[in-house]
Amino acid sequence: MNPVPIQKGVEIITGLQTSQSTIDTAIEFCKRMGKIPSQSADSPGFLANRILMPYINEAIICFETGIGRKEDIDSIMKNGTNVPMGPLQLADFIGIDTCLAIMKVLYEETGDSKYRPAVLLRKMVDAGWLGKKSGKGFYDY
Repeated sequence: MNPVPIQKGVEIITGLQTSQSTIDTAIEFCKRMGKIPSQSADSPGFLANRILMPYINEAIICFETGIGRKEDIDSIMKNGTNVPMGPLQLADFIGIDTCLAIMKVLYEETGDSKYRPAVLLRKMVDAGWLGKKSGKGFYDY
């Protein structure tokens, strides 16, 4: 998980042919580095992105449809669920283009409409508003 020096979590992905010995070695390696491993089957988005990206995408939809202001969306999630940063700020840090790319993969590979990227996500990428790395996203940097 990013940023690697700070985040403790490591997602270990197992394929059809991954042996238990390989899994055990990977888990032990992570633990020796002071990381906390979680295991996921080889599936689009694995665990982290499969859960995180729809959360971010729904926050973008709430913003674009006027359900809440960006500050309020981020504030309620930070202060109501005790996450370190709100979903729109997190999208800016991940990169709006990266969020769109992940949502596209999830949508195309699963065919599930819950992964359809928000319209605003596409518009922001087209405008070059990629988040922190471009100086403009949901917030200005």
